[in-house]
Amino acid sequence: MKIQTYENKLVKDELEIDYYVPITITFPENVDKYRLGELYYFLFINEHDSLVEVKINAITQKIVELVVVSINDIEDSNLVIEKYTEKNPLIQTTIFDAYPVINKKSKFKMFKAHKKIYFKFDEEKISTIVKMSSRVGLFLNEDNKIVGMEFSGFTEDEWKELDESIRCKSGLKNN
Repeated sequence: MKIQTYENKLVKDELEIDYYVPITITFPENVDKYRLGELYYFLFINEHDSLVEVKINAITQKIVELVVVSINDIEDSNLVIEKYTEKNPLIQTTIFDAYPVINKKSKFKMFKAHKKIYFKFDEEKISTIVKMSSRVGLFLNEDNKIVGMEFSGFTEDEWKELDESIRCKSGLKNN
């Protein structure tokens, strides 16, 4: 999934943490004014069936919702991201001309570090990090394609609930 252009601003987000669907982040201001646009769905799925869903409004070409549907594998990491640009991306939607749903089955890993959740494609190098909201960062390669994401900004209670959901779903033991 490729970024076409940007608005030079952060977009407001709303977070929902749930036991069964760990993370849902919505961006209400990215929806078209009259809510007429159909939604496109881009699904990132790895070999462990960890699944991240991106919903894009066809009219605004903006991400309206990110859902971490399942985390079935996760590794601890020491990743720290300090340098990024703040922008609201517009997605190149021509990839949805034939089908409104695209499944991207690929090799990526899920990571957690410093009360943050990440995923990144195994073989891709990160060229740019775009912080689109207070809770979401997008990892882009040199072709401006999304090759991973960061989910952050969790409160202590949200992190505790999220961590419990991850441990239960992935079969991890409590530390």
